[in-house]
Amino acid sequence: MASLSNLKQIPTLSSPTGVGHRQNYIPELEQYPTINLKNELLNPSAHRFSVGHSFIPVESESVPKRISRTFFDGGFWESLAEARSEKTREQAPLISKTADYIAHLLDLYSRFKLKVFPHTQQLSAERIAQYAETRDWVNSSVRYIAWHVHLFKLAVAGVDDVVRVYSKITDNNAGMGPVLKSPTQTQITCMAWRPLCAFELVVGCRQGLCFWIIDNNLHLGRTINPSHTLKHPDNLPISSLQWNKDGTLLATASIGDRAILIWHPDSKRLKPLKRLGPPGSLLSWSPCNEWIFAATVDRVFRVWKCHDRWTSDRWVCDGGNVQAACWSPYGRFLLFASTAEPILYRLQFVQLLLQSSKSDDKEVLPVADLNACTLDSSKHTLIGGTVQQLVWDPQGKYLVITFKSTNSIAIFRTYIQKYDLQISGGYYLNGQTTAEYPSFVCFQPLNKDNDRSVLTIGWSSGRIQFYALH
Repeated sequence: MASLSNLKQIPTLSSPTGVGHRQNYIPELEQYPTINLKNELLNPSAHRFSVGHSFIPVESESVPKRISRTFFDGGFWESLAEARSEKTREQAPLISKTADYIAHLLDLYSRFKLKVFPHTQQLSAERIAQYAETRDWVNSSVRYIAWHVHLFKLAVAGVDDVVRVYSKITDNNAGMGPVLKSPTQTQITCMAWRPLCAFELVVGCRQGLCFWIIDNNLHLGRTINPSHTLKHPDNLPISSLQWNKDGTLLATASIGDRAILIWHPDSKRLKPLKRLGPPGSLLSWSPCNEWIFAATVDRVFRVWKCHDRWTSDRWVCDGGNVQAACWSPYGRFLLFASTAEPILYRLQFVQLLLQSSKSDDKEVLPVADLNACTLDSSKHTLIGGTVQQLVWDPQGKYLVITFKSTNSIAIFRTYIQKYDLQISGGYYLNGQTTAEYPSFVCFQPLNKDNDRSVLTIGWSSGRIQFYALH
């Protein structure tokens, strides 16, 4: 363990990020929008839209009509609760008794299902948060951030189930774009812009996949409904989604389903990748388009080979589950960390030509010790521990790591050679206060509008910060 890179190699003097855009200043950052969700979330009622609250209940309506309205407004479980309410018991006791009998049968079925499929238990918000990439997903103001691959477009999902789209600040544009909100979009866990497509954003949530077509002519305003939605009864809630390189295939995983689904969104067809084992929690499609890394809620994780037969290699962690993973820019190396130990592992994919045959040499090695250590002896500031998120900059020079229980961001320098990867200590970043921690981080992709590694940080306070790495 002593030979591994570790957090103690990081210099004591950090590069603070508290003052915002002025740190690591480059002129281009002046055109980045100023984003803070805290002010918008202070009055959540102004942003929420619910069909059920758009109508005023009529006291004279009949019980069946009231239950039917509740069903179309809030779904089956809301209508069942209405059928078992005190008001319905007074007006129609037979309906309430029937509803009690249905609820009893459903409870027996749920108990039986939990015994046969224990991984399907407790698909609550807390269960989702356990495997989410976002730290403190339940309470965090920022739940997910997604950059467009080719354009300056940034989508930010908030705890209020609203997706806000931002663009570059110009003389004619203040940076704020459409606000996407729909009753079918609840408990957002992930989202991604479709590659090679200027205006399509897919949002993964508890109810499935919401596809939004964002027209350039739609400026400030709220789009009530996505262009279409896709869902699979067993593949809910969506815990992770990933587009392939050309945007023709969309992979999804769910903590309630063992299968990974490969969607053909244009034709609305899907292909399930089924293997015995626990449900999926995290997906990561390699930049070279050849592999999909798939973690589960247990020790098992797989790497799928993306071809017609969709074969996979299986690994097992010593304990816990894989919490975070990221590919190197060209897909030659994969880094991952589990919840069982604060160790960063490397999975290497090196193609070797042996006469006329080709094979993949895959080797798992520990590369960094992330055990918590003290940054400042006077303040007892800790960094490290169990990993929350891993992101690699698009140029392959920096690895950014956030943690579940410490508030500083660790940045390692990486050196990628053809068949080798070296990691060394860089520096760390802090928030404006000691209590502020990074909820979600990602890098802006390299494209015609950006040739630098710009780290995007969603802090627990609700502010979004852009930090240019040199």
